[in-house]
Amino acid sequence: MVSDKPGTVQIRDVVHVVRKPNGDVDCLVGFMFDISERKKQEEQLQKLQRQLEEYSYKDGLTGIANRRLFDDFYQREWLNAIRTQKPLSLILIDLDYFKQYNDLNGHVIGDTCLRQIAKSLESCCTRPRDLVARFGGEEFAWILPETNEAAAAVMADRIMDAVRAARLPHKASAVSELVTLSMGVKTIIPSDLDNPMQFLDQVDKNLYVAKRQGRNRYCAA
Repeated sequence: MVSDKPGTVQIRDVVHVVRKPNGDVDCLVGFMFDISERKKQEEQLQKLQRQLEEYSYKDGLTGIANRRLFDDFYQREWLNAIRTQKPLSLILIDLDYFKQYNDLNGHVIGDTCLRQIAKSLESCCTRPRDLVARFGGEEFAWILPETNEAAAAVMADRIMDAVRAARLPHKASAVSELVTLSMGVKTIIPSDLDNPMQFLDQVDKNLYVAKRQGRNRYCAA
């Protein structure tokens, strides 16, 4: 019997057939084994395996998706966009002057800032298929399946508004008294001739254009 109710014993029964010399059945001998502890250990192991799988895709600091999940999700949505011939948009996000933020405030407060930024980004993620992830350091990434250029620009504006609304002080910034973002935005309807890493590099170049233009903005050229 298998049950999660308190006091229930989980058992395994085994029946052995005893035969006469001529092959006829003489009797049945049954055995019952208490396997409650073994089942409990198996359930604990399964729970641990699920937790480890979850942790392997979650950023330990911010609690959002990590780079590993981003890579897997990006590859899957890239192939899906090729198959459906629908647009795929990508946003790369970098916190402005975050090194200076850490130098002034220390890494403990810097980590708190990253968690708050991640929370602000998550608040903008309202569609089930969108994915926001910590890309590395103070960089974040957003995958927007089936999203055209105009809709991606709307999302970029929403992201900037959400971070401004958080009003995180940044006394070491050269562009604002608050924490701000620079972003690269780009959209593609990929074919088999396109390369996902090359597209990612193009988005990254847009991010650096935004930085060169003065930060606290996005570039979708």
